[in-house]
Amino acid sequence: MKLFRLVAVVALMTASAWAQLSTATLFGTVTDNTGAVIPNTTITLTQVDTNFTRTVKSNEQGDYRAEFLPIGSYSAKVEATGFKVLDQKGIALTATQNANLNFTLSIGTENTVVEVTSEVPLVNLGNSTLSRTVDSLEVDNLPLVGRNAYRLLDLTPGVQSNTFENTVGFPAQHVIINGSPDDLVGEVSYYLDGGLNMTGLRNTRNALPNPDTIQEFVVQTNNFSAEYGRTGAGIVTVVTKSGTNQVHGSVFEFHRGTNFNATSHAQASKTPLHINNLGATLGGPVTGTRRFSSEATAGCVRSIQ
Repeated sequence: MKLFRLVAVVALMTASAWAQLSTATLFGTVTDNTGAVIPNTTITLTQVDTNFTRTVKSNEQGDYRAEFLPIGSYSAKVEATGFKVLDQKGIALTATQNANLNFTLSIGTENTVVEVTSEVPLVNLGNSTLSRTVDSLEVDNLPLVGRNAYRLLDLTPGVQSNTFENTVGFPAQHVIINGSPDDLVGEVSYYLDGGLNMTGLRNTRNALPNPDTIQEFVVQTNNFSAEYGRTGAGIVTVVTKSGTNQVHGSVFEFHRGTNFNATSHAQASKTPLHINNLGATLGGPVTGTRRFSSEATAGCVRSIQ
């Protein structure tokens, strides 16, 4: 029985750690205009794209904490007896973020709503991790050779080298962060939607899905939490897009041809190259007894030599 309890505790801790890799935490204090704390305040967080909601209450010290929040844009409705309702918009949460957001309420009737529409600058005060978030705007618009989103790791300060090789059919991403060794087996941990995304053979990353499915990824380069506990150089966390309440999609084709290639060293002519990357994405709500949102992608590569 004791062994069973130990295994159950370890399993719960592992699941919790994985969940934090693809979610965010928001915490702070609720006060009035004089700086006095307001206990028992109701804070309702709503994700704009999916209408997902999470409700928490502040404690006797006026502090609140909401963990395991799906990433994305949020609005917050803050309510307390004897105070005007605060409706805060423009709250953007990213993966692994431990953000601090304080609320200040004004005395008045609860039927009065104070709306704040400006974006909120969130500060990661929950830990001392050094990291950078590469969002979908960068993934979609920056050039990607071979449609490999891992090439964007170079955007993170501290990444000194980022090379890719594919020998004997086993892809490997060699990343050096802040002087870390590589030793041909990798010193960086890779996660996809909270699960480990690595090969056991070379201790390096597995391939990512279509870049159009990627919401964002976070590169942690220093002071990351011991909950990861695998390698010492860095943590790369990739989160794919979830669906929204509106149907949307895209169709794309990326062409690489001989005319766009340079002539190789010591050769008189170019090597023929004709590659077309074709694909499509579709996202939207799934209706039923409960409402869900999902995202689907499809793609193919046509190569003619």
